Amino acid sequence: MQLWVRFLMLSSALVLLACEQPSTIAQTSSEGGFTENEPTIVGVATVIDGDTIEIHGRRIRISGVDAPERGKMCGNINVYQRASLALSDQIGRQSVSCELSGNDRYGRAVGLCRVSGVDVAEQTTRAGWTRDWPRYSGRAYADEEAEARSARRGIWGLECPSDLWGERNYD
Repeated sequence: MQLWVRFLMLSSALVLLACEQPSTIAQTSSEGGFTENEPTIVGVATVIDGDTIEIHGRRIRISGVDAPERGKMCGNINVYQRASLALSDQIGRQSVSCELSGNDRYGRAVGLCRVSGVDVAEQTTRAGWTRDWPRYSGRAYADEEAEARSARRGIWGLECPSDLWGERNYD
């Protein structure tokens, strides 16, 4: 699929999300969290952003990595959008399986997600569109991030502002 078509599809989804009423978003988030009765969720995913997907109406934060937030730019490149598109390209219309481990502060389930047995976070980090977040990953994706940095893939090959990651601590 051509890049501009993917951009239009993602843009449309983001506009629809932005138009939802706050109470609807909160309801979806709280209903979509982790429960011990359902530790795994499987289905076709919709990409919300570079580190969040939705399966069967449940938001899932991909565990152990972080992607640029909405509005983040490196020069004239919207890295939020590029990270989202990279995740979308990886997932496509394939079935995604997520082993849920808890909830984040927004009520989203947090999980290790795989497509055809391949760890989504590992792939997006290797491609340079997410980074390892040791606080949550135990440095599980540190080698993939180092490889992407060395090869200058994704965000690591761009001239990015020093505040790209905000106030987050990745030590």
